[in-house]
Amino acid sequence: MVVKIQPNGVIPRHTHPGIESGYLQEGEITLSVAGKPDATNKAGGSWIVPGEVVHSAKAGPNGATAVVTYVVDKTKPISAPAP
Repeated sequence: MVVKIQPNGVIPRHTHPGIESGYLQEGEITLSVAGKPDATNKAGGSWIVPGEVVHSAKAGPNGATAVVTYVVDKTKPISAPAP
């Protein structure tokens, strides 16, 4: 799916019931993944988040557009909020 995040927009902490992989087409995004240092990606960057791992993201001042693929259990919601 294509995910667009407004300038300085935040995707709150959450999990997925499977792997998330992403490729940043435009802008900048900082990804926070539990147990790892924050990683900032610019256009052309990519990431993988294992299933059930808490993560969040924040777009840069120009926003961000990413192509994201989820390999998940179709019987579960695609994401769940995390504390």
